[in-house]
Amino acid sequence: MDKRSPLGQFLEFLRDRGLSQNTVEAYRRDLEQFLEFAREALGRTDPLTYDRKEIRNYISALMSHGFRRKSVQRKLSALRRFYNFLQRRGLVEKNPATGIGPIRAEKILPQVIPEKKLQEMLDAWKPSSPLEKRDKAIIELLYSSGLRASEITGLKPDDIDLKAGEVRVIGKGNKERVLPLGSRAIDAMENYLAVREDLKPRTDYIFINKNGTKLGRRGLWLIIKRRFERLALLFNVHPHTLRHSFATHLLNRGADLRSIQELLGHSSIGTTQVYTHLSGEELKRIYRRTHPRATTSPEKSPGKW
Repeated sequence: MDKRSPLGQFLEFLRDRGLSQNTVEAYRRDLEQFLEFAREALGRTDPLTYDRKEIRNYISALMSHGFRRKSVQRKLSALRRFYNFLQRRGLVEKNPATGIGPIRAEKILPQVIPEKKLQEMLDAWKPSSPLEKRDKAIIELLYSSGLRASEITGLKPDDIDLKAGEVRVIGKGNKERVLPLGSRAIDAMENYLAVREDLKPRTDYIFINKNGTKLGRRGLWLIIKRRFERLALLFNVHPHTLRHSFATHLLNRGADLRSIQELLGHSSIGTTQVYTHLSGEELKRIYRRTHPRATTSPEKSPGKW
C-alpha cells in the first residue's frame, strides 16, 4: 500500500499511536471494503471526494447483505475515525461519516461452557505427547486467567512465574496487567515446559507449533476447536469462549464486577457488564433457591378457598 495515500497515512498514524498490528489490520480491512464499494458504485477512486450520501448507501448495502449490526457499527466507527483524521490534516472540509445515527447492535450474550462440563473434561484429560501437554497448558491458562488469544500466543519465559503463580501480559492499548494462575494451570504449564524441548523450538515464545515456531492465532483457534469437539456443545468453542467462561463462572460464584474488569483488562466496566446477563438456566437456579414459593411445599393438602 502507498504510504502517501490517505489510507496509508491513516494506518501509519494508528501505528504511531501504539495500536496493535491486529487492530491496524482490522481498520485496513474495513476501510478498504468501503473504498472498493465506493469505486464500484461511483467510479471514483479518491476518498477525499466522497460525501455522507455515499456512506449512507454503503451502510444500507451492508445491512441488506446480512452483515450483523455490530459489524456494521464497527465499520462506521472506522470511517468516522478515518475521516476525522483527514479533516484534522486539512484534506477534507467536513467529516462525511458524522451525523449518521448509531446502528443498534443486537444483544447477543457471550457463549459460555457449562462449568461442570468444563471441569469434567479438564479433570479427565491425561495428556501424554508433548503437543497434547501443550494443548492442555493452553486451555488451562486461558480458563485460569481469562487471557486473550493474542496475549497467550505472545507469552515469553520472562512473562510467567510459576513459583509466584503469576503471569504478566500486555493487553490492548499496551496496558500491562499481572494475573494470578490457578494450581491446575501451574501443573499443566510445568508438564508442558518439561517436554517443550522435544518440539525442537526455534523461538523463545512459550507456545510453539509442531514446526517449533511461534504458535499463531489460527493455530490456537484450531487447537481449541479440536479439543472441544467431543463435548458436543451447541456452539463452536474458540479462545474467547474460555475468556467468557472465566468471567461468567467467577461472577456466578460471587466475584464482584470491578474485580472481573481488572482481571479481563477492560478499560470500561460497561464492557464487563455483558456478563451480568445470566443464562436462562442460571436464572432458574437462582430463582428456585431464593424465592419462598418457587418449590413445592412438603405439605401437599389441597386446602380450600
